[in-house]
Amino acid sequence: MQDWSMRMILVFVILALLYIIFSSMYRKVHQERLLKELQSLDFEAFDKDIRSTFTKLFFPLYMVEFMKLNRYIMADDTAMIKEQFQKLIRIARNKKQRYEIISMAFEHYVYEEDKEQSKNLLDTIDQGENQGLKDHAHMLYDILIDHKSNHISIMEEQFPQCTAQEKAIVGYLLAKQYRSLNNIKKAEYYEEFVKKESALI
Repeated sequence: MQDWSMRMILVFVILALLYIIFSSMYRKVHQERLLKELQSLDFEAFDKDIRSTFTKLFFPLYMVEFMKLNRYIMADDTAMIKEQFQKLIRIARNKKQRYEIISMAFEHYVYEEDKEQSKNLLDTIDQGENQGLKDHAHMLYDILIDHKSNHISIMEEQFPQCTAQEKAIVGYLLAKQYRSLNNIKKAEYYEEFVKKESALI
């Protein structure tokens, strides 16, 4: 009887190890396929794969919903983007993950210059403890929603040290501020810079 119990335990351990190995391999292959479908904008294939039974079995719910969010953003589906952000905020597993998705949602809406959504999310960010996140969010809100130009000096000072990708973003924000000041020459200078830099990224 003891030998039979040991054999059964061994069988369960082997099956568990096989499941872990298989699920890990499957996740990697399947995730690569989903990413390729997004990159090629093959939304029909992506929707079919993301809803499959295997996806539900082997991928955490949050990861599945996050991939769906990227699909809606790439398709510029405004209604579904909003619904997906709300869903991800609800199902976030911890405070850190929740504020990560809130921050992502805020950046999406503030660059869309959606004042209502941006303000609601900014208020939520202000309730958190991450001062760096708060400062960054208020800077974006100042420039893109309130059309202020009070961040030009610090941005132009930091600009030379920025990476190529950072320069594209900072250049865009500088152009916005100079437009708010009606300084067309400087605004056009940064707008032209952003066009050239974005083409290289």
